[in-house]
Amino acid sequence: MKLTDNEKRDVVKYLEAGKPLPEKYRFLLFDDDREVELLWNGKTNEVTNVVLPFQVIEQIDEPRSDAKFGNQNSLFDTTGRQITG
Repeated sequence: MKLTDNEKRDVVKYLEAGKPLPEKYRFLLFDDDREVELLWNGKTNEVTNVVLPFQVIEQIDEPRSDAKFGNQNSLFDTTGRQITG
């Protein structure tokens, strides 16, 4: 534990006042480099790789020309051609 005299005084003041210690003192007081792991009954160390089926939502075959964007009468564009999907 490497605390200066001022840090020790501050820790004592926090404890006497019943206030929680600031985060910086947690690392100064509890200098522990051990790895922490959660354990529970039935926990397994197996790693599962799941392959998910993905679905094509939209397929765009041809880019639209800039002229089609000028006059937009409808919310949906019905002029584009879509070969599949």
